[in-house]
Amino acid sequence: MIRTGLLGTDAGGQLVLRRVRVRAVSGEDSGREVMLEGGTLVIGSHADAELALRDPTVSRFHAELGLLGEGVRVRDLDSTNGTFVGTARIEGIMLVPPAELRVGRTRIELLPADLPAPEAPGEHTQFGALVGQSPAMRRLFALLERVAASDAPLVLEGEAGTGKSLAARAVHEASARAAEPLVVLDLASAADAAAVQQAFRAARGGTLVLDRLDEASAHVAEALATALAARERGELDVRPIATSRTDLRARVESGALRRDLWFQLAAVRAPLPPLRERTEDVPLLVRALVAELGHPQLVIDAAELAPLRERAYQGNVRELRLVLEGALALRPAAALSRPPPPGMPPIPMRASTPPAALDYRAAKEQVLDAFERAYVADLLEAHEGNVSRAATTAGLDRNHLAKLAKKHGIR
Repeated sequence: MIRTGLLGTDAGGQLVLRRVRVRAVSGEDSGREVMLEGGTLVIGSHADAELALRDPTVSRFHAELGLLGEGVRVRDLDSTNGTFVGTARIEGIMLVPPAELRVGRTRIELLPADLPAPEAPGEHTQFGALVGQSPAMRRLFALLERVAASDAPLVLEGEAGTGKSLAARAVHEASARAAEPLVVLDLASAADAAAVQQAFRAARGGTLVLDRLDEASAHVAEALATALAARERGELDVRPIATSRTDLRARVESGALRRDLWFQLAAVRAPLPPLRERTEDVPLLVRALVAELGHPQLVIDAAELAPLRERAYQGNVRELRLVLEGALALRPAAALSRPPPPGMPPIPMRASTPPAALDYRAAKEQVLDAFERAYVADLLEAHEGNVSRAATTAGLDRNHLAKLAKKHGIR
């Protein structure tokens, strides 16, 4: 387990231990340095300061440096002569090493000194409820396993249906916080600052999943930045995990996402690959999903798997689950409760294969009805019963979705 240092991901996506070399580069203390490896350190003239300077223009406790995922937060401690970046006197600022600041008359250099994180096995085909044997998923599992052993903030990015919520839960359950609360805050529907504050209080000691960070409103983002700043100061004991359907770094660069949120949350980034880019995982996923749907005995051969591997899966694993639900809904219950007798073919899993005993119109209606029921149920479950958000995601009219849910007895 990784127990020391702050985990992060470098530009190439590799896991590293964040470190910053803090060095005086002027005055009689030139060359004096300390390593910032986690938490905070103080620069000042007092002997208790981590970087103690003899410069008479430096206050006893002059400035505080805090290490975050992608930078160093600098905070002036009400010094007499100020902390400067360039010619600007600052109270607080985020710097990305390499960078330079000045306390009193002494220039301080911040230099990156990251270390590669210890390697971990990449042969697991499951992490929590996530399954996959493709190289992309094995790399993801190795990353999540290492991140779970730390308290590093985590960003999970990926299309809808790729398993971000499952990944967040798996990290929580594999962490030292597993016995504490796991709270999910949907930032797209969070109404005000009170919802953010309440979620942080509820998750105290545990994990807070900040779902759909890319859809947070400006006032919710403001409240979130305030709460995360309190966490950095040690006032809130919460491990944040953010999810996003879009590239958050690109949103920061375009000005659509606050830069301070990025620094507070993106210590480690874990992209979840779309299913269409890892179709070799379909057989393993089918077995897992069929078992999850209550039919662990069901046998599916290669011929039945072939068409499932050829789909484009715009809805990713969620779409595969819906296809299986629709197919299973058409099978007799007795046939699903046991494996097929010797010499008998497996039960077809193609949702497009209707019972031969029905005429075309009846068979078509039965297939569509089964798909519709499974789709609406899964859609509402994914949005915790919120019809408005579910309708927006599906591209449906809210009233129409509500009628479909009532039709199938889902609400």
